[in-house]
Amino acid sequence: MGEPKQLLPVRGRPLLETVIAAACGAHLDDVVVVLGADADEIAAGTRFDRARIVVNPDHERGMSTSLRAGVASLGSDFERVVVILGDQPDVSASLIDRLLDAQESSGLAAAALSFDGLLHPPMVLARSLWADIEALEGDVGLRALVRAHPEMVAPVPADRPGAHPVDIDTREDYEQLAAGPA
Repeated sequence: MGEPKQLLPVRGRPLLETVIAAACGAHLDDVVVVLGADADEIAAGTRFDRARIVVNPDHERGMSTSLRAGVASLGSDFERVVVILGDQPDVSASLIDRLLDAQESSGLAAAALSFDGLLHPPMVLARSLWADIEALEGDVGLRALVRAHPEMVAPVPADRPGAHPVDIDTREDYEQLAAGPA
């Protein structure tokens, strides 16, 4: 994109700050933001509220290293983790809380956003799955893990059929978000 997408303006503030605000507004005991490329620039241009920063020195080796860095930063008193992508500006505190409630009330090891029959982040993972995070390699996230074992995942339906938090992966994604609803 030619610039850190985390700093692209969304609703009057940097994209990452929008996601952090949702996480900080949810019922989370700790909020960890894993930064990789351009960490100093992103940290300087973003308000983190109560979130703390973990810098992933191995970010060039893929998304799995950021997942491992985030989980490794948590103490032994944490029994679950919520993984939220920093490029999903439509994730809300209420969605995060719904995922937490679904995982807890279901007794399953995970909860994930469900739309169009597929499981997507954000996701809640019980400590029993953290070894699976450690086993991930390269530019691999959690989608493959939960899609391979849907029986262990409590699905949380998207607010609207066919609607889900958009990932801002390309300039076109960002321009579509900036243009607003069609």
